[in-house]
Amino acid sequence: MRVMFLGGPGNISESTISYFLEKDTPVAVIKRTQGGLLGLEGKIRVYYGDRNQLEVLDHALVDFKPDTVIDCTCFETEQAETVIRAAQNNSFDRLVFVSTADVYGYPLTNLPMREDDPWNEPNGKYAADKKRIEELYQKAFRDGKPALTIVRPGYSLGKTFALTSFDRNRGAYLVTRIRQGRPVYSPGDGTTLIDAGAAYNTGRMIARICEDDDTIGQAYNCANHVAVTYDEYIRAFADALGKPVNIVHIPTDFMFSLCRQEVKDSILGELARFNLYFSVDKFRAQFPDFTWDYTLVDAVREFISYQESVGGLEGTEELMFEDKVVDLWIESMDKLKDHVNAVFDRAYEPQNEKRGNAGGKR
Repeated sequence: MRVMFLGGPGNISESTISYFLEKDTPVAVIKRTQGGLLGLEGKIRVYYGDRNQLEVLDHALVDFKPDTVIDCTCFETEQAETVIRAAQNNSFDRLVFVSTADVYGYPLTNLPMREDDPWNEPNGKYAADKKRIEELYQKAFRDGKPALTIVRPGYSLGKTFALTSFDRNRGAYLVTRIRQGRPVYSPGDGTTLIDAGAAYNTGRMIARICEDDDTIGQAYNCANHVAVTYDEYIRAFADALGKPVNIVHIPTDFMFSLCRQEVKDSILGELARFNLYFSVDKFRAQFPDFTWDYTLVDAVREFISYQESVGGLEGTEELMFEDKVVDLWIESMDKLKDHVNAVFDRAYEPQNEKRGNAGGKR
């Protein structure tokens, strides 16, 4: 098998590539910019160019002659249409499209969500576009030329990306907040589920799917085999850093009641207020020997180490909107507790005095 990646190496595809290299499988990548090969320099064939340009795809496909093409950076239908034209111009056996579990729409109709459970409308443009691309590829390749397989990764934490429950800054600020001993926000009461797992595991799931012809024409969730709560997710960062963490819960309804653009632009509305938990039973039935080797803490440690090596944590000391809301919430809650206690103390004070006088008469 010869494998070509459209985009990469990236958060997930790095471990997919590494798996293939362990099997002596020739690998090529089409990428737009120099560098960013995540230690794979000299081990893979690199075609520099824009994957959105038909001539770039045609040249790489003719030169490398892959059997399998893995489309891991397709986010808009126009990109998919270019791949479809390239498939008409060139012969390869299989296309694997890396979609997202977000296509199911939130709230999920089942926990954990299976591939054939009823879907809701996707939340946000990213998921809606991925769903449209799935439909476009399914229509274009329904005759099986090339054969199509769809993989839907859940949340995969890797060297280059970590999710937080509010901002979109790749998790860098969360690391700094915990190191500084600052309180950390967790949505709702902290019990919302998130299928946080290692991108290393997800990438190897995808590689196994690519190897097996029985997965042709199928769609698979590629996610962690267990879910954790958001509080447990935050504590994984604290454990990796060897630091205690003060988690602060703020009701999601309150956050939205602020009518702030910062809240509207956050991932709270699209993702973090919902349970994110996807079944991998279909994958496990096909690959019963697969093991999720990297733990969540392993993935966090890898993320922190890589970000430190590339300066990704620099400039994350400033207070964000999220920090300021947390500080105001703590201050206001302390005042509210004092006020409530004072109100109830005054309310019960006359009764206490009566009870005291009655006791004196006895």
